[in-house]
Amino acid sequence: MIWEELASRVAQEIAAGRWAEGDPLPGVRKLAREAGCSAGTAARAYAALRDGRVLCGTPRSPFAVADQGAARAAGWRSDAGTLRVGGSDDPALDLLVRAAGSSVSVAPGARGSVQGIVALGQGTADAAALHLLDAASGRWNDAFARGALAGRPVMLIHLWRREQGLVLQRGNPKRIRGVGDLAQRRIAWRPAGSGSRLLLERLMLSEGSRPCPERGAPAETHFAVAAAVAAGAADAGLAVRAVAESVGLDWIPVVTESFELAIAAESRTAAEPLLQILASAAVHQQLAQAPGYDLAMSGEVRIAA
Repeated sequence: MIWEELASRVAQEIAAGRWAEGDPLPGVRKLAREAGCSAGTAARAYAALRDGRVLCGTPRSPFAVADQGAARAAGWRSDAGTLRVGGSDDPALDLLVRAAGSSVSVAPGARGSVQGIVALGQGTADAAALHLLDAASGRWNDAFARGALAGRPVMLIHLWRREQGLVLQRGNPKRIRGVGDLAQRRIAWRPAGSGSRLLLERLMLSEGSRPCPERGAPAETHFAVAAAVAAGAADAGLAVRAVAESVGLDWIPVVTESFELAIAAESRTAAEPLLQILASAAVHQQLAQAPGYDLAMSGEVRIAA
């Protein structure tokens, strides 16, 4: 028996009323004997249920059904061992998710930093990729992540620093030199709630320009921004340097931002496969070759302040 099957079975029994909230469950070794599996398999099943807030406790103390654990057990997913990542669109993140295989999946729903934080709070994502600047403090991500889980600690895992800038038509025929030249230009706009959209709107307002997304071209992803500019549907758009260079467009740097993953502190174990892939030589080399990415701090972890 694999641990996912055992975790699903225990969750079903909790949902059926075998144990009520606060009731202790059999110890790891006893569960292993009942299920006919190794103690390691039983421990991992319990750990997954704990990370999913169905259970509380540790392998060295009795596991018990957590507060509201029965309701969570009823909605237990068979893919509970998979880290569901929502939030911001990023080409390097897509590469990382593909390299992680079945241990990581993209959470359903719209991409965007704000949407990722909402999904994390609602439990439809286990992690949210974000790059949101708090204008008051000048810090990236902390202020937005710390309130996502109703007061529970949120960890921020640093993935990389990345360069964002203006993607322009080859040769820059519109003579755009910066954000201040975007007034009256056709812009490829990322969706509302995306970090790139919020950043561009703030920068334009600071330059005295009124953002008018209704006059621009919609672009769901960074690659879509580049495609809109390359096709002539937009004069400019904000996107990472890597996509501009991949299609041979001009690009003007605007900001270097911290791209991080927000997760519940108790979900650190579920994020380990992703961190291991991030640290692997092969993937690290691929990411390092992408223009505009700085991996010097990749894997560093802190509690959102």
